Amino acid sequence: MRNTIFFLSLFGIFIVYNTSSNLLGQDVVVGDTSSIVEGKAQDFYNSGVQKIEAKNLNGAIEDFNQAIELLPSFEKAYFNRGSVKYQLKNYNEAIVDFNKVVELNPDSNNAHFLRGRSYYELGNTEAANKDFVRAVEIDSKNAEAYYYSGMLLFLEEKYKEAITQFDNAIKNKPDYAYAFNDRGSAKKKLDDIKGAIKDYEKAIIIDGKLSFAHNNLGSAYRANKEYELAIKSYSKAILLQDDYHIAYNNRGLAKLEKGDFKGALKDFDECIMLNPKYAFAFNNRASAKYKLEDYKGAVEDCNKAISLDKDYGAAYLNRGIAYEMLRQEDKACEDWKKAAELGLKNGKNFAQQICN
Repeated sequence: MRNTIFFLSLFGIFIVYNTSSNLLGQDVVVGDTSSIVEGKAQDFYNSGVQKIEAKNLNGAIEDFNQAIELLPSFEKAYFNRGSVKYQLKNYNEAIVDFNKVVELNPDSNNAHFLRGRSYYELGNTEAANKDFVRAVEIDSKNAEAYYYSGMLLFLEEKYKEAITQFDNAIKNKPDYAYAFNDRGSAKKKLDDIKGAIKDYEKAIIIDGKLSFAHNNLGSAYRANKEYELAIKSYSKAILLQDDYHIAYNNRGLAKLEKGDFKGALKDFDECIMLNPKYAFAFNNRASAKYKLEDYKGAVEDCNKAISLDKDYGAAYLNRGIAYEMLRQEDKACEDWKKAAELGLKNGKNFAQQICN
């Protein structure tokens, strides 16, 4: 018996069902055509699985359609057709198929999980989480369902609850690099920097090619004011992914905070070259130019940041500071008041202390 097994998480697809089954494992009654129909349905099903292996996904769907037309209760055909539709990003159609699987088999762990992933891709996080929770109720060792449930809790800023789910994922899959990385991010949100560093390091030990884990480790080191280690981690992220504009930006921040203003400027230049619409890098480059006493250049970069994000409070604050150094107090006060309107306390403080 041959199995087709793909795995679905952030990095793949998973379909778990044999290319043969016990559909024909029964006595044939003379004059009974049901076994013939079931056999034809099984042949179409097996052909569909083979086409998945050959990456002929549309052809696989056609075969699963034929199998279902012959045998409307063919659970595995619905599941695999839904899985293929998921791969093709036809999430609504995939959900219809997974609904049918759940109707036929309410305890189908895989159908709940993949339906949850489909809802997640469509932005329906409430429905997604219900399916992930149901998936782990059916199979308490489903590491992926725990992981995605943790992701949703993280997005809802429920960091302690997210950590619990990541713990469960890691318990059931000790080499789950993504779960270690994301648990580290949840710990960082709770200011457990040492815990975050430990988890990021573990993720990298498991998979040293995860550029984002190196970037995240760098940010944890930077939060701990360990700038040399931060720069080293960001550099590793960039080495793994040379177009990683966020890592360039973050390395620039580490250099800026360390006092290497020219080095920071170079990294922000690189970030902007890779992503000219990244407002944060323009604002950060303005800070580096300010430190280098290039106040006009700082104003220009703040202008660009604001043009990209009209509600970017820090850019108004920084432009006001640069204007103040250029002795353009009216413009400075206007910017600080705008920063205050956008919720920045320093903008309010500067406006009250300096402006009339």
